[in-house]
Amino acid sequence: MSADRLSILCVSNMYPGSRDPDYGAFVADMCRELIDGGHDVETAVIRTRASGRLRTPVKYGALGATTLARARRADVIYAHYLFPTGALAAGAGHAHGVPWVVTAHGRDVRNLERRSIRKASRPGIEGAGAVIAVSEYLRDRLTEYNFSLPDTHVVNMGVSLDRFVIQEQRAARKRLHLDGDGPILLAVGGLTERKNPLVLLRAFRRLFEEEPSARLVFVGDGPLAQEIDLTAANLGVAAAVIRPGSVPHDHVPDWMAASDVLAVVSTVEPLGQVALEALASGRPVVATREGGTREIVPAGGPGRHVDPGDPDAIATAFSELLSTAPAPETCRAAAEPYALEIQAQRVATILGGVLER
Repeated sequence: MSADRLSILCVSNMYPGSRDPDYGAFVADMCRELIDGGHDVETAVIRTRASGRLRTPVKYGALGATTLARARRADVIYAHYLFPTGALAAGAGHAHGVPWVVTAHGRDVRNLERRSIRKASRPGIEGAGAVIAVSEYLRDRLTEYNFSLPDTHVVNMGVSLDRFVIQEQRAARKRLHLDGDGPILLAVGGLTERKNPLVLLRAFRRLFEEEPSARLVFVGDGPLAQEIDLTAANLGVAAAVIRPGSVPHDHVPDWMAASDVLAVVSTVEPLGQVALEALASGRPVVATREGGTREIVPAGGPGRHVDPGDPDAIATAFSELLSTAPAPETCRAAAEPYALEIQAQRVATILGGVLER
């Protein structure tokens, strides 16, 4: 294997599968881009969200066995999430003398608050050839836990500028069977407490009172789905709320194109990959000020930073971006420095540097 061409084992506990086509799509995109860049990539991954007292140990046991078996063919292991994936990479790396790099994505860093997780994560972190954090916010959080950190880099997972492009809005709405010309606000992601959908609904109601043709679309599914429906009914906006559920990642560009503004108003967001996808699609973003999203969404122009607990502030940000919509090209320019091709080259450089050392 030449120094320019790496044999990479990507290990991840999130990866798209037939039942969960959106699950860890950003990891799959990065793997494809590394392959397009001339590297050999093999995977050891989990492709389902399904969990339970029996199912979770079984699927992680299988992931560990696959990682161990395939690591012997790799030059370097590229692991996603600090634990347990990072620990599995460490075990396989030690067994076969293969270096590993571990990527911190968000919740895995928050889990370090638990002493048991912090202890179990230490070998995978401290023994890694390098650590990648997807935002400055996460890198700063990592330094709070007194690890002996190896070289630490900030590289997000990038956005495909070929898949997420500026499209004609009316045509995208027609493809999605969305009638009407009123503004569409879009939220993409799991329907969980952290994603803050109930506060988003309250903000939408304020906008809806001013603009009754407005609609709010939740792309994704999760434990708050029924509560969202009930809250929308109680707020009197049920007819204006659309929930298509989880969709394959290849369908997300149409939803971006059909929308007017993307909402990322999580109580805290480590990065907010969908924000990059919206910007690349020429759509502005209302972004939480808590976490790393504000690192990639400009304040002013194509974005607004808001307090995620303040529905009035969120509604005001929506109104501003709808009334003085930035040019699609301005939004896209904000995403271009994070093109998937550029980020994959950065990852490959880090992996290659670890192998050389």
